[in-house]
Amino acid sequence: MIRRLSLDLIGLPPTPDEAQAFIKDKRPDAYERLVDRLLASPHYGERWAQPWLDLARYADTNGYEKDRPRSIWPWRDWVIKALNADLAVRSIHHRAISR
Repeated sequence: MIRRLSLDLIGLPPTPDEAQAFIKDKRPDAYERLVDRLLASPHYGERWAQPWLDLARYADTNGYEKDRPRSIWPWRDWVIKALNADLAVRSIHHRAISR
């Protein structure tokens, strides 16, 4: 269960130590505590920013033939931070369009 939840929420498998700690945790709210910990992880924003960045056709380069540096990465970081800060989707849309 921890593996599936971790992959779904942060896109990374749990470490062996994290898996063992979850298995040994016999508290009734162990699952909820795990969910809260994963949602608080900075990897959560990285995982869920990917669909947003894909829809916006985000790329760190101009492509195969014209691989010049770009300075679009601050927008990528802003999307990740907005998702980690639990900014409302409507607010993200408004702010992304206004940039």
